[in-house]
Amino acid sequence: MARAPKESTTAQPKSTINAVVKPTTTARPKVASGAVRPRTNRAVLGIDVGGSGIKGAPVDLTVGELTKPRLRIETPSPSSPEKCADVIDAIVKNFAGDIGTGPIGITYPGVVRDGTTLTAANVDKGWIGRDADAMLEERLKRPVTVLNDAQAAVLAECKFGSAKGVDGLVMMLTFGTGIGSGLAYRGVALPGIELGHLIMHGRDAEHLAAASIKDKENLSWKAWAERVNEYLARIEHMLWPELIIVGGGLSDEPEKFLHRLKTRAPITTAKLVNGAGIVGAAIAATAQRNIRK
Repeated sequence: MARAPKESTTAQPKSTINAVVKPTTTARPKVASGAVRPRTNRAVLGIDVGGSGIKGAPVDLTVGELTKPRLRIETPSPSSPEKCADVIDAIVKNFAGDIGTGPIGITYPGVVRDGTTLTAANVDKGWIGRDADAMLEERLKRPVTVLNDAQAAVLAECKFGSAKGVDGLVMMLTFGTGIGSGLAYRGVALPGIELGHLIMHGRDAEHLAAASIKDKENLSWKAWAERVNEYLARIEHMLWPELIIVGGGLSDEPEKFLHRLKTRAPITTAKLVNGAGIVGAAIAATAQRNIRK
């Protein structure tokens, strides 16, 4: 993640929740960094659209692993639906020999309802109110399922990752360009969850505690964690998850920050690392019963 020039900043107060942190210290499979398994006839393409990059790879749905190294292309500027569709089309064509004419799952960094994108905090405003399912099906000439990125990630973690076997409420928070949020109950990923825009000090929380802000303001891990702890305290004041999972680009280096996060619920990082969105998109493409669109 590129570093911006140093800017002055003031760390926010620490969370007031007196909680026990249960970090995960075991080695993790590096799905997002290109670890793959041999191709099978179950490969389904998952594509993860983000504010800075669009990445995709075929997924073996029997084990939740990539069958080929992921392809990442910079998010175009402007990030209009049409320009993003060009990038998505290029990724589909790159893996055409691996996925045949099968369905595709695509994540979106905002609220999605029945395939329509309703918000656009970190992409072009032209996405607001767009029937993304219909647009991309017309462009790609194959079935498409569009869903929220954190919703896809929590779905993947429930099926293959850190939340596998957890029967209660699981919360997924992805720290990247913004803060994505997903909830799952008994393995069912719920729609319409957008907690990155909670108000903190008169601003959206993601404008204070996203991973991109840590880089932009050159915050230390300690200073950034203090902001995240205040955010987590506000979340846990309203919700009582049995497990909190941290995903996004930071999830492959938990030793730098996880021990600094103070929560009431156990907290860990995504087992599928930054590939959870890709895996979840592939699951959603073929298993509609596992999500509520």
